[in-house]
Amino acid sequence: MIPFNRIIQLCCRYLLHKGYWLVQLYSRPKGSDYTANQSVKRIHHMDEDLPEDIEDVLELSAILEISEFDLFGLAYHWWFGRVPSHKVLESHFCRYMFNKIVPHWVRHYSRMVFDLKLQGELDREALGINRLPDATPQSIRAGVRYTVIVFSSLAILILIAELAVQYSVLPCMFPPCY
Repeated sequence: MIPFNRIIQLCCRYLLHKGYWLVQLYSRPKGSDYTANQSVKRIHHMDEDLPEDIEDVLELSAILEISEFDLFGLAYHWWFGRVPSHKVLESHFCRYMFNKIVPHWVRHYSRMVFDLKLQGELDREALGINRLPDATPQSIRAGVRYTVIVFSSLAILILIAELAVQYSVLPCMFPPCY
């Protein structure tokens, strides 16, 4: 069993590291590269058990300043030569997020980009990063639809709870009842 003070020490170290990394990430100019000391892959505090493929995906998304989902889309386009459908990309990304399974085409893409970075030939335009859409009408409609569903469900649950309290047969459900 790990002593409580060691857990607190590890949590504080982790939070300080993440805070320092986020400050560096947001304070540097767009398009600037990381140095080896700032690399996510080489700093292990709390996640020693992450597979190397997942570390590569995390580091590459930090270096390219894109989300992991967009990284999967770029890798799919690079490997298969066509833009992936949202459904196909989401199925692969879900396996990555929940089961820690990195597809082979993402692994090869990350190795290719790391090789380009080591050679000093990393070009965001050639990789297609500057062409990534910010939001599509389809994604905006989906976001609005999910937001309406969540708030409607929440309102219905609150209404049911209010009606249950208002029309309850028992005047008191928990002791002591006076």
